[in-house]
Amino acid sequence: MAPLDCMSNKTPRIGLLGGSFNPVHIGHLRLCLEMLEQAGLDRVELVPAYIPPHKDPAGILPFAMRLRMLQESIDGVAGLEVNPLEQDRPGPSYTVDTLKAYRSEYPEYELNFILGDTDLFTLPKWHRGQELARLSNLLVIGRQGEHFQVGVFASRFWKVEQENEKCWELENGKRISFYSVPRLEISSSMIRSRWLAGKSIDWLVPFRVRDILAGSSGEVRTLWEKSSAQAAKTSDLC
Repeated sequence: MAPLDCMSNKTPRIGLLGGSFNPVHIGHLRLCLEMLEQAGLDRVELVPAYIPPHKDPAGILPFAMRLRMLQESIDGVAGLEVNPLEQDRPGPSYTVDTLKAYRSEYPEYELNFILGDTDLFTLPKWHRGQELARLSNLLVIGRQGEHFQVGVFASRFWKVEQENEKCWELENGKRISFYSVPRLEISSSMIRSRWLAGKSIDWLVPFRVRDILAGSSGEVRTLWEKSSAQAAKTSDLC
């Protein structure tokens, strides 16, 4: 990991984007670049989950492959880095534990956890979800005009004081901020479906990701077919 300027008096502002990245796609990367600019971050680190806690591990590519795809995707992109710290921690990759690990290892950083508004609204169901805003600022991504719902949720889930129409401050000084970014309707599940169907995924994922998938096509197909079967089973139960 490249060090930030240790001589600067400015607290380094680090954005964190976690996920299974099964696989990483253009939407992930574009979001990181948008947050670098809009939130004034010094860098954004992509943090792949070693054991995603809410997904069937049977359909997820090996951590080493997902990590490599991330590293290849951001090679040469200023302001983006990949942090593999999850591979060194036992058990499910719960976000609260990830943030605590960051706080312990990088106490000099200002942490900014990036999540979608739909994820924010499900925090009551997350493992110790209420603690996230005690460990990090929350940068919430949503559609234009959805900041009102974010504010309503924040005021119910935490004790907050509204700074402006898109920013709320907690008692501990952490902030919940709303951002609207260009929305790319791309998902990892869509990529998996297209790849399994033999359709092109060019321009949906970086070309290096496409090539890594092609180079391990047998293993990828076996795992993603399990993921597809599990998704269909879940859909039948709903």
